Amino acid sequence: MEADLYKTIRWPSPPNAASTPIWTGAGFEIDGQRAPVLAGDIGDSGWSDELAELLNMEVAPDRPLGIASRRHAIDALRRSNAAGPGRTVMEIGCAHGFMLEDIASAFPGTAIIGSDYALPPLEALSKRLPAIPLVQLDLTNASLPDSFCDAIVILNVLEHIEDDETALNHIKRMLKPGGLLVIEVPSSPSLYDEFDRLVGHFRRYTMGDLAAKIERAGFTIEKKSHLGFFVFPAFWSLVQLKKLRAQGGSEKNTEVLKSRIKVGRRSTAQQIVFSLETSLRPYLPMPFGVRCLVRAVA
Repeated sequence: MEADLYKTIRWPSPPNAASTPIWTGAGFEIDGQRAPVLAGDIGDSGWSDELAELLNMEVAPDRPLGIASRRHAIDALRRSNAAGPGRTVMEIGCAHGFMLEDIASAFPGTAIIGSDYALPPLEALSKRLPAIPLVQLDLTNASLPDSFCDAIVILNVLEHIEDDETALNHIKRMLKPGGLLVIEVPSSPSLYDEFDRLVGHFRRYTMGDLAAKIERAGFTIEKKSHLGFFVFPAFWSLVQLKKLRAQGGSEKNTEVLKSRIKVGRRSTAQQIVFSLETSLRPYLPMPFGVRCLVRAVA
């Protein structure tokens, strides 16, 4: 079933290619050569070995915040019947592939596509998940076709894109009419700090601003909530303390990054808190948190 769906997609040709890429089931065939990733012409992605190390720390699969984030996305896909046999789901910003693995496990038979801006993590991921098509994608100049996707999941990516409204317009274009958007971004502009700047965030969002941009792109919002409702007071206090220390010049850039990442490491207390929040979210309004969650329909 997935193989048939992949054949219907008009895969964009990479720079200097003479033929249209063909998905083989384990990579792409381009001009008679195998390519594990469909590379794009996006210029310098800013990728570095240091960033790779930090990303490895931040997206560890057992971090409670990440687990709660992926559970929310899976629940959104299930509630909207947007994944499963005959459906195509793309994750934008697939990084280390944990969300892709969760979708594959929860919805067998789904045609799953992973995409990211930087090529190195996609090349590494292709060795672990060779049966999933991986595409290098600039979301402000996306060359994937119109109306090919039943759902798009984009977690903590939009804040990295300066022209976020153009990115949302491309997401709307790639979704089929009635297709599902599951989006997550950092919340609360007052929390924007050195950590955000160092990891390439252009902004943090209010829910109102995010919702307005999503609606201007032509979506209808079905559900809005927040992630990290119960931990927000502690997180807010931590950020303010870090800002005071930064003003004194007492921390180097790498120390700022690593100290923030360590806060989210696995602990029994965090596991309990985020599990409780996940259970209560369908019934309890969560008007603030460390991240905004939106489910919308094209």
